[in-house]
Amino acid sequence: MRGVISIYQYTDKEMEQLLKQLVIVVDSREQKCRHITDYFDQKNIKWCTQKLDYGDYTAKLTIPGKHKDFYLQDVCTIERKRCLNELSSNLSHERLRMEREFMRVRGVLWLLIENAAYEDILLHHYDTGYKPQAFIGTLKSFESKYDIHTHFQKDAAYSGAFIYHTLFYAMRNVLKKGAV
Repeated sequence: MRGVISIYQYTDKEMEQLLKQLVIVVDSREQKCRHITDYFDQKNIKWCTQKLDYGDYTAKLTIPGKHKDFYLQDVCTIERKRCLNELSSNLSHERLRMEREFMRVRGVLWLLIENAAYEDILLHHYDTGYKPQAFIGTLKSFESKYDIHTHFQKDAAYSGAFIYHTLFYAMRNVLKKGAV
């Protein structure tokens, strides 16, 4: 049949087996993430380090019969910032670099901000001179312009869980759609 695209629908059992092979990919340039990789190790979550084109975390899956691994990077990626100081510095002093990185993203980008809550921006609980109104304005503008989802993780000890669950369910949805 010409013009018909066949999409394979995985059964629940097949998806369960495939998702057991999920590997979290940590960008080789990611720094100070031991609390995250320790979480992966404690929970027996497979992970590897390799250079990513953008973002700090994504996932990959080896699918039988396919010639290469499927990378989730074009669907879902996570960019991690250790704190509001790091993010405010990036947005105020390296704004062009950050915006260029956001422009390269395909799919959804989750911006994980550790050791902070939204109100910490409003209350200026960070050490840079970046004014809260400008900080919020830039953040909200980038969110809408580049399809960024911001997640504030007050306790960084739970960042590994957030990263794993976000990528696991994004991969699961890709498999459900038969897009692999």
